[in-house]
Amino acid sequence: MAITSLFNRLSQRSRQVKMDLFQRYLSVQGTERVLDIGSQLDPQAEQVLERFPDRSRITATNLVPEHLQAIAAAYPGVHAVLSDARCLPFHDKQFDIVYSNAVIEHVGDLCDQQRMADEVRRVGKRWFLTTPNRWYPFEFHVRMPLISWLPPRWMHKAARVWGYDHIQRRYKSGNDYSDVQLLTAAQLRRMFPDSLVLKPRVTFWPETLVIVGPVDRNGALARG
Repeated sequence: MAITSLFNRLSQRSRQVKMDLFQRYLSVQGTERVLDIGSQLDPQAEQVLERFPDRSRITATNLVPEHLQAIAAAYPGVHAVLSDARCLPFHDKQFDIVYSNAVIEHVGDLCDQQRMADEVRRVGKRWFLTTPNRWYPFEFHVRMPLISWLPPRWMHKAARVWGYDHIQRRYKSGNDYSDVQLLTAAQLRRMFPDSLVLKPRVTFWPETLVIVGPVDRNGALARG
């Protein structure tokens, strides 16, 4: 119980740090057209969906219809669209800001992740994405130390032998984490060559990587 409480506090603190960075780097005014990829209700952490003043300017996308139905019920003004982050049904530069929290590690292999990165940069004038840091010495999906340092296929096999079940809230065998493909800062820089890769932390090491862009040839961040 104490461990679960600690995880919850760290997670909440981490999300607050990310939202602070979102505001600091993008200087959000509240009038922007925002695409929230992988959007879900999160009243505890309060992300873009909960914080943005004019939700009619938010388009929420997800592959899971139930998440979109919950969003539509809670926030009728939000535009809920069923779509794949690797092939977004939107026009080039349709959105002032593309936001995505901890989604890119779930879309598939490196090729799939590159497709998502390309789509983000295509439909957004600016973007802000987060993903767990592969080199952090504790993996928060499986809740085991050092497992993310293994090659992905080995990590998935080890997680199936023993890992944390977030629904049953206990460790057990048989869990399938094959959709988790964690990334490093170097990989993200290659996927988003015109972006900054930030390394915020709330413990002793950066738990999360944040991609924010675009930047110009001098490394200066574009302003809305």
